[in-house]
Amino acid sequence: MVDETLSKHERENLLIKLDKEFAFAGATIPAYLEVGDERIPLRALVFEMSKKRGRLTSEEIGAVDRLIPLIRRRRREIVALLSREEMARSKAGELYEEALGLDRALDTLYNVPLPKLSINDEANKAKMEDGRRWLNLVRKVYSGEEKRKRD
Repeated sequence: MVDETLSKHERENLLIKLDKEFAFAGATIPAYLEVGDERIPLRALVFEMSKKRGRLTSEEIGAVDRLIPLIRRRRREIVALLSREEMARSKAGELYEEALGLDRALDTLYNVPLPKLSINDEANKAKMEDGRRWLNLVRKVYSGEEKRKRD
């Protein structure tokens, strides 16, 4: 069975999905991040850092600060490939899943220096974020912003 080339419409859909907030929920962090000749065990590193959330040493914070730009760069490379290169649907799907996994890794790494919140604090934070998202949605609907994007 021959893998068909990604259509323009499918390409646009993948790129739109990558821009959605929390699209990475449930995504698998890639096992490794290839940077030049180096192979970083990304999934294991993110897991270890997330276990120590709020209790990282200055060296570990430095390692996280060095890793984040590398992950961002790889994600930008994937988006550029998806937006410009002709490729098979299966390859595009693999790149899309990798980008989602990188987004999940970034989200986790952004939060590891922060102290662990109590359950009540987490609930209050979630309510605030939900309220913010609803307000943004209402603003978009009433400003006609979404309609302009579709036209």
